Amino acid sequence: MIDHIAALIFNDDGQLLVLRKKTADNRKECILPGGKREKNESDEQTLRRELLEELRVEVKEQNYYKRYLDKAVFEEGEDFQQTTYITRLKSNNIEVRHEIKEALWIDLDYEKNGILCNSTLKLKIIPDLKKDGFFKQKEMER
Repeated sequence: MIDHIAALIFNDDGQLLVLRKKTADNRKECILPGGKREKNESDEQTLRRELLEELRVEVKEQNYYKRYLDKAVFEEGEDFQQTTYITRLKSNNIEVRHEIKEALWIDLDYEKNGILCNSTLKLKIIPDLKKDGFFKQKEMER
């Protein structure tokens, strides 16, 4: 079982931060920032280390949201447990590093904008966040 700790980071416009990883097969699916726990790390330590490594940002606050079970996207067929935290950063000045190809801010129209998300994010996390009111509603166009 892959044990993944993930950050749910929203900007002032109510958009969620997602990442594209550098992969040999140039996969397009976006994932949440975060990563696998290293030996004896707590969830908080894992998230702080991963966000510093991947995005060169520091965590200001993190609060448990939910845990999700699925199959891994990048490790084909392996069981995947993702524990998510609503995370506030000390600064939203993000610098993609290491295995990260791109950082994107998405809203509920991400699919209309041609952005793909992994199955856990698309089918479980984003619907939960929407239901729980984390995405800001866009004003109706007149």
